[in-house]
Amino acid sequence: MKISVSLISKLVVLVLVFTIYIFLSLVIEYEVQDVSSTIINESSFTSINPSILINTTKVSNCIPQDTTNNNGSNNSTALLKTESNKTNEANINNETTGICKILRVSDSISCAEYNGNRTEIPCESNDSDEDGLKIDNFGDNGHLLADTRFDQQYSFELNDPVGQDKKFRVTMDFDKHTQSENNDINSPRLEIVREDSEGVPDMSAAKNQEIIWHGNIHEYFKEPKDKFENETYISLQFNTGRHGSNDPDEERGFGILFDVSGSSNPNLLEYRDDGKYVKYDFNTTKELAQDSFIFHQLDKKGNPIFNNNLTNKENVELKVRTFLTDNDTRMVETFIDNGSGKEIPYWTLNNLSKLKEQEDVDDQNGFMETINQGSGYVIARTDNIDTRPSSFKSFSFDL
Repeated sequence: MKISVSLISKLVVLVLVFTIYIFLSLVIEYEVQDVSSTIINESSFTSINPSILINTTKVSNCIPQDTTNNNGSNNSTALLKTESNKTNEANINNETTGICKILRVSDSISCAEYNGNRTEIPCESNDSDEDGLKIDNFGDNGHLLADTRFDQQYSFELNDPVGQDKKFRVTMDFDKHTQSENNDINSPRLEIVREDSEGVPDMSAAKNQEIIWHGNIHEYFKEPKDKFENETYISLQFNTGRHGSNDPDEERGFGILFDVSGSSNPNLLEYRDDGKYVKYDFNTTKELAQDSFIFHQLDKKGNPIFNNNLTNKENVELKVRTFLTDNDTRMVETFIDNGSGKEIPYWTLNNLSKLKEQEDVDDQNGFMETINQGSGYVIARTDNIDTRPSSFKSFSFDL
């Protein structure tokens, strides 16, 4: 009995969507007050026009089930405290507890969206049809090509299903960028933007969130030497806004740096203020944060193992979880899956404010304001690294 190509294509797409649904269903009981977002493409083998999938969820209890360290115990004392203090109010609607509903942009050209029962929801694309995503924007395996050779931005906007007066935007910024003296650096960015009713980045949103980048890492666009020698990181940036803004809260922000070069002394974190980046390596972070800084992977001599030999690796997942445990106290947890399918804790910083004492931080008050603000933008920046992202997510939650 012959099976048509069309039927096979539909089955492949169905399996993909079902797999994503199962992943989002593996959740524990923490209250989420915002949305989660994913940029992902469906396989270019199964459709003429590549697709973008945006998962947007508002469920009373929904957050990924992986808040454990390598000893199997919960690594987030603040989350443990929240769980122990929960009331029966969180379980009023048991039918929806732990289930994330899927909202998807099925076609990059028409930008049609469907919710769980296939009801169409309007979506606006900021690009005209001739300037929208094309098949050339995707590799043979269907992954997005993050490359500034396209010299263009692709942006999709939809109403926030949580806040009726707010909007939600996903941007693939593949414009040419200039960074410091690097005029020709290939620095593509993926951006998740939470906007208020006026279309302005909401800097009070997503104060507590989990950010996940997933994809393949190839080689460098240019050999990392001379002025490119420090451009060997994937940076996941949060508590930031539109860079180039006149508003100081948008100009500031933090970035977690995942080195891919195998360096023996990579930077781990960056702080941005007015276009200037202050970077922190292992020794600087340890000196400033002391016992607040925990590096999880050590050799027998107590030296750090960075797990940063990531070029030419597939299915790499980089994760950051950050939240306020008190006024002026922000916790940061980082995780890496180097493509093996096993996620390991990378490092934890229990009090980010300890790093304000770095001598290159010009405005310590501004540093503290950045700790307490939210994320109008969440950005994945890949400087000079040829990446093929399959997903980029931001889960926002309240403690």
